[in-house]
Amino acid sequence: MNIIICDQSWSEIWDDFVKQKAPDGGFLQSWQWGEFQKAVGRPVVRLAITDDQGIIRAVIQLIKYDLPFDRCYLYAPRGPVGIVSADAPELRLLIMEVKRIARKNRAVFVKMDPPWLESEGTRNILKNLGFDFAGEVQPKSTLILDLTQEDTKILASMKSKTRYNIKVAQKHCIQIDEGDSYFEDFWKLMQKTAKRDKIKVHSKKHYQKMIKVLGKAGILRLIVAKFEDKVVAANIMIIFGKWCIYLHGASDHEYRDKMAPYLLQWEGITMAKFRWCEHYDFFGANESKWPGVTRFKMGFAPQTELTNYIGAWNMSVDPISYLYYRIIKKILRRK
Repeated sequence: MNIIICDQSWSEIWDDFVKQKAPDGGFLQSWQWGEFQKAVGRPVVRLAITDDQGIIRAVIQLIKYDLPFDRCYLYAPRGPVGIVSADAPELRLLIMEVKRIARKNRAVFVKMDPPWLESEGTRNILKNLGFDFAGEVQPKSTLILDLTQEDTKILASMKSKTRYNIKVAQKHCIQIDEGDSYFEDFWKLMQKTAKRDKIKVHSKKHYQKMIKVLGKAGILRLIVAKFEDKVVAANIMIIFGKWCIYLHGASDHEYRDKMAPYLLQWEGITMAKFRWCEHYDFFGANESKWPGVTRFKMGFAPQTELTNYIGAWNMSVDPISYLYYRIIKKILRRK
């Protein structure tokens, strides 16, 4: 086995491997997602394990997040890719190299969010490697729609209210369009949605960089719904391999009776099918955390069981600093 720190020459090989091997589609471990992270100021390290014939066996993309006092932590969103068992020799080799890089970067800990389904077995893999459960960064539970079905079957499987609301939007002559030129409309709607639903959103610069980098790479689509030429709903969609991910969405509550988000979501689904996607990930479903959003999403596939991932796990690299980090985080949560 060989472990390699990958440079730009690996980009196509990397993405081909991730598309084939990532059980969640792999866009958070894609080369382009790493380029976007670099664009917003976060260094990225990409490691690949190859066998003696040079064939890739596993990869992991680590993103560096700054902490106070010139410290940091390394985070692998939905990584590693290609490792699915506790006895895989690649796993321990990979963790050893990740630890080495973490120490070199003065990291306090390493956070991994593997694309593994939650089970006692997958939890034990991480526990035996020295990881502790750290909650949720990427959605632990999500709704994934099977796009290999015919449109008529997908529609028939929806809740009747969801089908009705799609028709309401059509009767109101809601128009669907896409393009980067709608960014300012998207940003205004994101601010309105955040205030209405009391949720945190990223900075304007964050979304601008995302659209610029991922749009240029051809994996991001900004689609909007318009009523009388006014943008009243907007979604950011990611298309990577056979997967389409509904990453961000926003809408204007003043036009809620037009049901534009329903038609926009349906158009996103049909767009994904047109581009030969086989899976549509609504990217997060949790009735207790996001009741309204979850009910909206579940209306499109009410009989589909949620997919439950293992969540985020931390491995201490500097035990004393990590202890202080956890204490400070607990104090801040109480405030």
